[in-house]
Amino acid sequence: MSTSTAQDQSKQTTGSLARLLETPDPTPTTYTVQEVFGIPSQMTLPGFAPGHPLVPTPTPGYVWTPGLVKDFIEWLCEPSPEPLWISGPTGCGKTECLKQLFARLHIPTVIVSAKKSTEPDDILGRVQLVDGNTVFTPGHLLTTYTRGYAIVFDEIDGYNPEVMMACHRLLERAVVTLDDGTIIPPAERILMAATANTRGDGQGGDVYAATSVFNLATLNRFEKWEMSYPAPEIEERILQNALPSLDSQAIIAMVKVAGDIRTAWDNGSCPGPISIRDLLRWGRKLLLGANRTDVAPLYHAFDKAFGHGVDPHVRAMLHKIIQTHFNIPAPEMSERQGGQL
Repeated sequence: MSTSTAQDQSKQTTGSLARLLETPDPTPTTYTVQEVFGIPSQMTLPGFAPGHPLVPTPTPGYVWTPGLVKDFIEWLCEPSPEPLWISGPTGCGKTECLKQLFARLHIPTVIVSAKKSTEPDDILGRVQLVDGNTVFTPGHLLTTYTRGYAIVFDEIDGYNPEVMMACHRLLERAVVTLDDGTIIPPAERILMAATANTRGDGQGGDVYAATSVFNLATLNRFEKWEMSYPAPEIEERILQNALPSLDSQAIIAMVKVAGDIRTAWDNGSCPGPISIRDLLRWGRKLLLGANRTDVAPLYHAFDKAFGHGVDPHVRAMLHKIIQTHFNIPAPEMSERQGGQL
């Protein structure tokens, strides 16, 4: 993609967000815990009336982890919830749980994806030439800040630390004074969260290379949560709900394989864990290729989902894990090397 094309697409995306932010604010309302999380409770949580285009799309059959539900209820019940920093391994559902929460509360949400090239001006605003005059144009994030929408800093440890230092006033839910003297007041209630593979303190070493280390002044402005992969029974329900045609015994075995691969990652014998999205991809590919005779469908689907992303010798070890739980012989090394799985 050329630089000019990328810039044009960026302008189109920015323009689309600007148009969406022009939509009238939705009416505040409340929802019961049962409506939001599907558990029997008439306790109410604040949200908005449906209809705003920035509300995330809910996933039918989404499965909540019980402990996470309690944490969210506690967070939402605070008069002025602090920003969350949710850390955890790749693909464990950090961003997805926030999207599903805001979807069920019908809260318009702006998700800011981290880039090393992001500058403070990209978030807070910058001086631009408009009709021959130089004017300061506030960033779109400030519009959401004044309206009480949800703000998610996705993969925040991919930001340059100075970007988040520039956002300290936002994280404090305080009045922001722009370079041109414009005063940006916060909404009465703002929900902000950040997701990251690390705690922002250099955790993970080479596993999460290129992630940033933040100073204590930034980290101190967040309430810290830690997520991991769901318990096996939760992960089984996720697969069952998403792929109802997949055999229930195959689902149980897949989740056991995932647990063993994550243990291998913890022990240093696998370069990365298998995520929930990897499992879903494995299941989809297995359903699509179940009747193939030119390959071993179980292993071929696994390799397209995860296995081809690791060294062949590691892949052979992972195939042995699959064989243990499925009792289906793994292809011979010569077949693997020839690409016939």
